[in-house]
Amino acid sequence: MVDYEWGNRWNLYRDVSLVSRTWRDAMASIALRSVMIQTPLDLSIYRLLVKRRWGFDPESKDVERAMPAARDYFQRSELLIVLADWTCPSSTGFYFSTDYARIPSYIPACKHVSVIIKELPSNDRFVLPYRPLFEFLSQYTTTRALYLLWTYTHINRYILPTDPMRGVTYLRIHEYPRCVCHNYHYASGHTHDVECFSYHLPSLFPDLTHIHLDTPYILKCLSTPPSVTRLTLEAPPIHFLATIGHFSSLMGWNIVSALALGLFRRENADAPRKKIVVNAGTKEPAGWRQALAACEAHDVELELRHVYLTPDTVSPPPQVGSSEIDQPRVSLLHSIPA
Repeated sequence: MVDYEWGNRWNLYRDVSLVSRTWRDAMASIALRSVMIQTPLDLSIYRLLVKRRWGFDPESKDVERAMPAARDYFQRSELLIVLADWTCPSSTGFYFSTDYARIPSYIPACKHVSVIIKELPSNDRFVLPYRPLFEFLSQYTTTRALYLLWTYTHINRYILPTDPMRGVTYLRIHEYPRCVCHNYHYASGHTHDVECFSYHLPSLFPDLTHIHLDTPYILKCLSTPPSVTRLTLEAPPIHFLATIGHFSSLMGWNIVSALALGLFRRENADAPRKKIVVNAGTKEPAGWRQALAACEAHDVELELRHVYLTPDTVSPPPQVGSSEIDQPRVSLLHSIPA
C-alpha cells in the first residue's frame, strides 16, 4: 500500500544537500517548514533533522523529545500526514506501520494539519481504525486549522474515538463520512448511535467555530457543537448542461430539512446569529431560493459567493496563430486559511 514515488523526494533531498552546506541547510529548512509523513522512513528522517538542528531535551526522561526551542519554529510549519502505510497480518485485523503518536515528540507544534486518508482494509463496525490518528491530533493543542481529506466516498463503519482535539477552530473535510446508523438499529427517524462516527465527528473538536465541507453531505446527519457559528459549503458548477448553462446545486446538502431539525438553532436571543456561506459559480445554484427562505425563517444568515469561474465567463481557447495565450483558470479552493 506504499506509494514508492513518495520516497523519491528524499533522494532529491540527499542529492541537493551534497552540493554544499548552504544548500543542505536550505533543503532542511524546506523540509521542516512543510513536514510530510507517510511512512516510518519519513518519521526517522525527520527525527534526524530535528536532532541535527535542535537536539533532544535531556529533561524528557520517558519519551525522546525535541528541545523546547523547536516548538516556536514549528508554530509556522505545515504538517501533512497520509494514512496509507498499513499492514494486515491477518484477515481480521490491521495496523499502521507509522507510529503517529511519536510525531509530536519531534514536530511539537504546527500552523495547521492536513490528513489524506486512503481506504482502510476493515469492514468491522466495532473497530477503531482512526484511534491512532486522533491520539496523534489531540497532542496539537495550539493548532487552529485541520483539513481531513478522505480520498473515497467513505461509508461509516466505525465507532467514535475518545480523544478530543483542543484548539482547532476551523475544520475542513473532503468526502465527509456517510452515516449508516439506519442500516443497523434505526430503520426510520433521525436518531443516531451514541458512537456514530459521522454524526458526532465535529464533537471531537470542542473549540470549533467554523466547519467547511468540500463535498455534499446531508446536513441533518451532522451534529454541530454550539460553538460553531459558521458553515461553508462548496457548490462548484461541475456539471455542464448545454440547455441551461452551467449547473451547481444545494440539493445534496438538504439545508431546508436540516434547519427544520435544529441545525444552527440559537440557544437564546442574545447568542450571535449563525451563518452559512455557499461558494458557487457565477449563477445561483439550484435550490438557492428554497435554502434562502428556510434560512430567513430560522434566523440564519445565508451568503452566496461567486468564486468559481465557469466556461461561459472564460474566453474560448486560442486558435492556431492566435496571440491570446493567457486564459483564466478555475479556482480549486483547496487552501487552508492562515
